[in-house]
Amino acid sequence: MGFLDHVTVVDATRLLPGGYCTMLLSDMGAKVVKVEQPGLGDYMRMTPPTSGGVSPVHSTVNRNKLSIGLDLKKEEGKTIMRKLLARSDVFVEGFRPGVMDRLGFSFEEVRKVNPRIVYCSISSFGKRSGFSSMPGHDINFQAMAGMLSYSRKPEMPMLQLGDLSSGLFAALSITAALARKRRGAVLIDVPITQSLLSLAIIPTAAYLVTRHSPSEGHSLVFGSDSYYNLYRTSDGRYMAVAAIEDEFWRNTLRELGLSHLVEKRLGSERDRAEVREALQRVFATRTRDEWARLLMGKDTCVTPVLSVEEALNSEWAREYGSLVHVKGDGDVLAFPVKASVPLRTSRLTPAPRLGEHTEKILRSLGYSAAEISRLREERVVE
Repeated sequence: MGFLDHVTVVDATRLLPGGYCTMLLSDMGAKVVKVEQPGLGDYMRMTPPTSGGVSPVHSTVNRNKLSIGLDLKKEEGKTIMRKLLARSDVFVEGFRPGVMDRLGFSFEEVRKVNPRIVYCSISSFGKRSGFSSMPGHDINFQAMAGMLSYSRKPEMPMLQLGDLSSGLFAALSITAALARKRRGAVLIDVPITQSLLSLAIIPTAAYLVTRHSPSEGHSLVFGSDSYYNLYRTSDGRYMAVAAIEDEFWRNTLRELGLSHLVEKRLGSERDRAEVREALQRVFATRTRDEWARLLMGKDTCVTPVLSVEEALNSEWAREYGSLVHVKGDGDVLAFPVKASVPLRTSRLTPAPRLGEHTEKILRSLGYSAAEISRLREERVVE
């Protein structure tokens, strides 16, 4: 048995936060039914770049799932949704507060249909905040959480940390709710911006002590010291040094031929500047890959700064199976956790086409072929 093989999830979300949450649940064995708007579907289907009209983002996040095209604004669509929810364990929605209420699928309404449902709502600031009524995307959430203020000039974030962190917290909370001994309906309210802010443990601690917002050079983890920093190499690339412990610091300087500077890293401002300048001068004498071969494996806490391409094709990524091949979708990122028992018992399946499993799902709910045909003609389903 997989971790969540017995769990059925109804996913009525769009884009990354909810999709990532239910991807994690499906990777652990849950059956995920993706409810999509007919004619449009999840916007992630169109996320660039695309290959042959298919988005690899969609392929990754929606693997293993079933798709039903269902118009929740029509009464028969609502009826189908209620039947789905009655047979499910988890309901995940990611709309602005009030949308599900107007459609007739508030927590109170859903718990009438299923008194044991785990109802998870993901929104920008949570149901209790008026800010959640505003539209927003990841860059807005990162901006509001202070994540773009560390450098002198805000830069476009490479990772959608707000979306991903809220998806992680949602999946964690759902699995915790499912593990309860006494099952009753529970509402989980996941705010995206607060989820992201909760990860900022060190920046928050820095502010609480100094009452100043941290920035570049503010303290150790923000690049104030030579032994936790980035250094440019002769080919214009970089090495990351994190030799915080004395042992690693001594090993690093020994390999760099700078052992005479060991005691100066915590000295005067002049001493610290001397150490930093010496490290930069030495790193500039070789290429990044030359330094990687010389320093990795020597207990130095020094590693090369890799590109996404280099990371995906690295030895460690291949050894651990960081990419997994899904027939029909090609390579996608794998679930990173390994366990002594299977996380899921079935093979990964490709992300579904919009409405690919509509007929299968409706038949499981007791609808006949004639009824399904009529529902399609009336555009209740796709």
